[in-house]
Amino acid sequence: MNILLINPPFDPEESVGESRSVRFVLNITPPLGLAYLGAVLERAGHRVKIVDYTARFPYPTLPEILREFKPDLIGLTATTPSFESARRLAGELRKLAPAVPLVLGGAHITCTPEAVRTEGLFAAGILGEGEETMVGLSDRLGDGRFSGLDEVKGIVFPEGNSVRKTPERSFISDLDSLPSPGYHLLPPLRHYHPTPASYRKLPVGILMTSRGCPFKCTFCDRSIFGNTTRFHSPDRVLDEVEWMLGNLGAREIRFFDDTFTLRQDRVREICAGIRKRKLKFPWTCLTAVKAVTPELLKEMKAAGCWQVLYGLESGDDRMLKLLGKGNAVEDNRKAVRWAKEAGLEVRGDFIVGTPGETMESLERTLKFTLETGLDYAHFNKFTPFPGTELYRRLAAEGYSFDFSHGCSILDHGALLFVPESLDREEYREWLDRAFKRFYLRPSHILKRLLAIRTFTQFRGQTRGALAIAGL
Repeated sequence: MNILLINPPFDPEESVGESRSVRFVLNITPPLGLAYLGAVLERAGHRVKIVDYTARFPYPTLPEILREFKPDLIGLTATTPSFESARRLAGELRKLAPAVPLVLGGAHITCTPEAVRTEGLFAAGILGEGEETMVGLSDRLGDGRFSGLDEVKGIVFPEGNSVRKTPERSFISDLDSLPSPGYHLLPPLRHYHPTPASYRKLPVGILMTSRGCPFKCTFCDRSIFGNTTRFHSPDRVLDEVEWMLGNLGAREIRFFDDTFTLRQDRVREICAGIRKRKLKFPWTCLTAVKAVTPELLKEMKAAGCWQVLYGLESGDDRMLKLLGKGNAVEDNRKAVRWAKEAGLEVRGDFIVGTPGETMESLERTLKFTLETGLDYAHFNKFTPFPGTELYRRLAAEGYSFDFSHGCSILDHGALLFVPESLDREEYREWLDRAFKRFYLRPSHILKRLLAIRTFTQFRGQTRGALAIAGL
């Protein structure tokens, strides 16, 4: 059958709100989830079309797409910040193609299954990993209607005035059994624009070489991939890297795993394979301070890595404990130093404004970023997304949250939650001030200028500086 998969439009103004200059540095990357889903559905014999409205790509109008492709089934994906956009799009699809069932997948439906009843738009919702579940759903579709949905594991569907959840589906244990992501179904890489802090060369190819996170941070949702980490083999990773460089036009690779270095022996094999295959390309990764050593970071540098992104979260030990990080400020400081000594740039992610935060702890975090030599610091305001431990805790205390507008972590103007110990206006002002204080220092600007290696990087850094200045 014909299956249409859609990534809903991303409205930059809804994401950045009053901080509109930040729209120039938003991180817009290929939707790997839909790419994997498309590849699995094609392997099952279906015809697949992906429409990624977040990309800068000249798609035909939606009526033209529906008329030309004639889908039998339409799948939408949504996070909590993008759910309003998905809902609006689903309403339009229902009017244009009333006989075609709509299925919703992604983080939002997984954490809030009752969303499947939204305005009667969706026939079913996919919970967690979607590849095997979407194939099972398509097998249950005939003449525009689903049958036997209760026999499909890992879904939720409307049933009268309530919803019905089927038994959970097991996670995919052998990731190498999945086909490579269907990048051929997406716009060319040049139509995406990662944040300027994250690349030297464009276009950037995005790879996920593992799924699942064993850590238990209280602000993080792990409902899609779970707490058990599963890995692609080093050879599979290297084959995909080589294909992206040779066939997809990628000039840089970003390993998008939650913690790329979780299995250090595997990373060493990947680094050795890069050298053995004589692959020359810059790459970056996301990782954790408790998953690196000085020796590993040096090996990564020798294999082409130029930057690591740590989830540092706070410069205050009390806050790190409340966030469930399992490490201390000194551990953060040490990991940054190790990376710098290995010759790597360091990006630091921080989550601010969580329960228990005070102005004193915020200032300690800012001081930490200024003292440790970080190349980039991202001060992400806390938003209590469903699926996180903090959301459950706050909901139990009687809090309720409206995610219909302004729930992006980048929108400093819309604060869904402010700790009792912080003044709302003072907190909002601190967010803008922290970015300016970190990035607009003369010493930092000089360091960034000296670190530029390509004209592409220079252009991105210039846009980033202008965005921060406009806060």
